[in-house]
Amino acid sequence: MYRLPSETALPEFLETLSMANKLILLGARPPVVQHLCGIGRKVAIRLYKEVHHCPSKSGMLPYDSYWIARSSMNALHASIFLGMYSDFSQLVTQKPVHATRFMTAYGLYGETVGRVFNDNRLDVSSDQGNFLGINRAWHLIQQVNSRESRLVLCGICQSRHIVLNTLPKFYQRCPICEVWAEKNIRRHKASCLGWERTLASDSRLSTS
Repeated sequence: MYRLPSETALPEFLETLSMANKLILLGARPPVVQHLCGIGRKVAIRLYKEVHHCPSKSGMLPYDSYWIARSSMNALHASIFLGMYSDFSQLVTQKPVHATRFMTAYGLYGETVGRVFNDNRLDVSSDQGNFLGINRAWHLIQQVNSRESRLVLCGICQSRHIVLNTLPKFYQRCPICEVWAEKNIRRHKASCLGWERTLASDSRLSTS
């Protein structure tokens, strides 16, 4: 039996448990469920065990603050989800990350990506390939809230895309207009730096 928190109505508590159950089915780990639903740590852990019939992985949640910049596909998926979440956030007044708002945006992301890839049964509950897992989606929102990242408008295609404020402007690129991958990002950086040195050298020669 779950203990009903003080000053909490039973229907509201049952709705919270139902939302937590849905998050866990999508792969959310207890700390994420605890934060989104406002339930206790022990309750989140117990729910996880009941749903998956095994305890959650121990240790900290996997987190890569530069995941967005590692490939254009990562940035594209993050931009799709965060764009939807941003639109929903403008329709409500709650400032914290609310579970219902999060689930609505994440569900719509899954449907949209599934249609694009002609797979209505696309599983977005795990971080396989470049598809956005639910735990990473939660981390992306935390990055926006802490102002590590932001949505900007591309000057060429006019699409919204996410950029990291902690990286130089060279890495703040539109994933639709430019395509990159982690294995060639150093080559792109070297090319960019070489081009900047050439321009600087030409500028010095023209003024001498």
